Amino acid sequence: MELLIIILIVYGISAIVTISKIFEPLRDFTEKHSPNFWSYLTSCMQCLPFWIGMFVSFVIESPVKVENEMLPSFLNVLFTYLFSGALFSGTTMLIHTIFVHLKGEKWDKSQEKDRQRKIKKRIIKA
Repeated sequence: MELLIIILIVYGISAIVTISKIFEPLRDFTEKHSPNFWSYLTSCMQCLPFWIGMFVSFVIESPVKVENEMLPSFLNVLFTYLFSGALFSGTTMLIHTIFVHLKGEKWDKSQEKDRQRKIKKRIIKA
């Protein structure tokens, strides 16, 4: 049950940053001024949960533990956080895919509306 709550926390934070109106100025800024890493990070529902998941795993307790005696301890720690990030990225993407599927045409229309807004503000090119 605790893992499910943590997954929903990561999904919630990721959805707020990548979809919500409140973070729209941040996404616009990063898309206009940093078209690579930061733009993807603030608009990608698979990228952002990876990093948030790693951070949450560091702050709380990682749901994945790598304890291989053949590896140096720093690699066990590294793989623990990488695998945790991957777990959160994958589960968040699964939740988001279900969300998009359930919204159907409403989702497509909102994405097109957002695209037209960005073209009008000259954030992206037509």
